[in-house]
This record gives sequence, C-alpha cells and structure tokens, in this order.
Amino acid sequence: MRIRRYKPPISTTTRPFRTVRRLQRNPTYTPLMTGPVVNALVLAALSATSAMSGLTLGFCIRLAGL
Repeated sequence: MRIRRYKPPISTTTRPFRTVRRLQRNPTYTPLMTGPVVNALVLAALSATSAMSGLTLGFCIRLAGL
C-alpha cells in the first residue's frame, strides 16, 4: 500500500477546469483589429468635429455680441 501525498481540499469557489478552458477557447468578445489607416481616419474625423464645433460656438458668441 502506497502512502498518498497530501492534497489540499478543493475550494468550492473555484471553477472546474473544463469550464475555464471552454471560456478561454470561446471568448464572449472579439477584439477589434484596426489598421493605421482606420486610426488616422478616426483621428481626422474627431479633429474635424472639434474644429467645426469650435467654429460654430465662436460664430454664435460673435453673433450674440460677447
């Protein structure tokens, strides 16, 4: 008869190994891979939007006489 090594008790809060592996293999999200061209287009759109809003706000303030 062999003497078994001591194994710590299994915690009730840990997930089973199969569940963890399934979650790792089937992620619920997909990372969005964008290239440098898309990043540049988004940055240009944000810059244009902020510039136009600044011009519009400045024009409204000028019309109000402030």
